[in-house]
Amino acid sequence: MISMRYCLLIVSLCMCLLSSAQQKMGNFPVFTLRTNPFSFAEVDAGAVLGVGVQWNPRWAVNIDPMYIFYSPYYTGANNSSDNFVNRGDKIRGIKLRGELRYYFRDYLYGKRGWFGAIEFHYKKVTARRWDDFGMNCVNGQCDFYQFAPYNEVKKEQGVAVKMGWLCRLWNQRWAAEFYTGVGIKFKQTVAKNQPLGATFLSSPVDNADFTFDNGGPYPMFPCGIKLIYRIF
Repeated sequence: MISMRYCLLIVSLCMCLLSSAQQKMGNFPVFTLRTNPFSFAEVDAGAVLGVGVQWNPRWAVNIDPMYIFYSPYYTGANNSSDNFVNRGDKIRGIKLRGELRYYFRDYLYGKRGWFGAIEFHYKKVTARRWDDFGMNCVNGQCDFYQFAPYNEVKKEQGVAVKMGWLCRLWNQRWAAEFYTGVGIKFKQTVAKNQPLGATFLSSPVDNADFTFDNGGPYPMFPCGIKLIYRIF
């Protein structure tokens, strides 16, 4: 009986300690939905709906996939001097950003807090372009010239470090996140599906794939605002 009483006392003390710790730390994990309200104004624009998980007061992970389906800047007249998207052609792609986040102080959702993060970036976009081609060219002499479409495929991979700040909005489920950072990305752009026997007039062609001059490393400056909604 005495040992049973001691066991009940120890269990009761443990439950009290766990309850106190839970009240101090909050309920974890926290699951959220995230979006970028300005994603429709980007060069490669589309819709973002991401998810986030915070499993303790200091650490969280977020994944923000974006479906790209248009660009507000690729417009112009239907002529050979404009090889951006026109004539009703479409742009399609995906962008994926994932981050590992660390809060500088214990952060409970719905409060204010500062964080640092490392972000990984991937993007692949296929756009329809138009350009002038030389057809069946030998030693610079072409049978004829043609203004025709082709697919431009752009890929980006990068990494960045970020800092940011979160604050509560109109209730405990909604929050806003402000962030900025710096990083590097590697870009590759190739052309595919150009007409059979076609040669770019303004740039060299390597077999079926054409590598543009704007490939290579570039600085990356992620910054913006995210709206966040807590699911549970």
